[in-house]
Amino acid sequence: MDQLTQARRVPARTKRVPWRAIAFAGLLIVYVLLILGVVHRSPLITMDRDIWHLNLRARWPQWWSFLNTYVMLGQRAPSTIVALPWFIWMCWRFRSARPLLTLGTALVVLNISVGVVKVATGRQGPRQTHKVYDVFAGGDIFPSGHTANTVALYGVIAMVACYYRVQFHKLVTIGAVFLSLTVGLCTIYLDTHWLTDVLGGWVAGGLVLLALPTIMPYAERVYDAVARRIKPRLRRLRRVRPIAIHPLRVEQLDGPGSDSGRERVPAQL
Repeated sequence: MDQLTQARRVPARTKRVPWRAIAFAGLLIVYVLLILGVVHRSPLITMDRDIWHLNLRARWPQWWSFLNTYVMLGQRAPSTIVALPWFIWMCWRFRSARPLLTLGTALVVLNISVGVVKVATGRQGPRQTHKVYDVFAGGDIFPSGHTANTVALYGVIAMVACYYRVQFHKLVTIGAVFLSLTVGLCTIYLDTHWLTDVLGGWVAGGLVLLALPTIMPYAERVYDAVARRIKPRLRRLRRVRPIAIHPLRVEQLDGPGSDSGRERVPAQL
C-alpha cells in the first residue's frame, strides 16, 4: 500500500516537445509545399495571376511614390545600417555582445537559406515577365528577400528588446509585425513580387527567427573562441610603451668658449 501511494506521488517523467520545435516543423512543411506549388503548376500560380491582373499600381498611382520609399525599410543594406547604432547602444548599455551577435547570426542564416532557394527556383518577377509560371529561368525573385529581411531584422529587434526587457518592448513587437506585413504587401503593389514570393518571404523569415535560439549557443561558442585569441594580443599592444625621443641640444656658436674663431675646414667628399 505504501509503495502504491509513493508511486502515485512521483510524477511520470515525460519529454515535452518545445513549442518552438513544433512551430518550426509546421512552418518548414508550409515552406516546402509553397516551393512545390511554385515550381509545379498549382492553384497558387492561378492566385498570383489573379492578383497581378488587379493592376493595383495603375488603379492607385498616387501611392506609388510613398510606397516605393516605404519598402526601403525592408532593403537589407539600408535597413541594417539604420538599425546598427541601436544594436551597438544595446551592447554598450548591457555590456554584452549578444545583441550584435544575434543580428549577425540572423543575417548570415537568412542570406544562406533564402539565397539557396532563390538560385534553385530561378523564378522571374512581374517586372521581367508577364508569365506567372516562369521558373528555372535564372531569376531570383522567390522568395521575397525584402519580406524575409524585414521579418528577420525587425524580429531580431523585437527579440532583443524582449530579452533585455526594454521599455515599450511590446510596442516594438507590434511594430515589427506591422512592418513585416506592410512591406511585403507593398512589393505586390509595386509589381516587384508575386503574392507567393511574399508568402515565401514571410515563412523564410519566420524560420530564421525560430531557429535562432538553437543556433545562438554555437555562435556564442565561436565568438568566445575568437575573443580568447584576440584579447591577449590586444593586451600586449596596450603594454608596449612608446620609445621616448629626447630633443637635440643645440649649442650656441657665438658664446664664450665656442669654437667660432676656429677655421672651419670644408668636408672632403
